[in-house]
Amino acid sequence: MNNFDPDKTYTVGVWRMTFFVYDEEADDHILNEDGSVKEFYADNIDYSYMADGIDVDDLEEMSDED
Repeated sequence: MNNFDPDKTYTVGVWRMTFFVYDEEADDHILNEDGSVKEFYADNIDYSYMADGIDVDDLEEMSDED
C-alpha cells in the first residue's frame, strides 16, 4: 500500500529500464559467467511513454529482495 497524499497530483515516470538478449537458436538467454541473466541498457532512448496510463495506485513499492 502506498501512502500518497490524496490532495496532490502525481505523475508516474520511468526510472530504469533494462533489457536481456535471447538466443533463439539455443532457446536460452545470454548469461553472465555466474549463470545469471546478462542485463543491458540503452542510453538516450525516451521511455517516458511506457508510463502513460499508469496511476500511482497501480504501483507496488519494491523491496530489497526485488
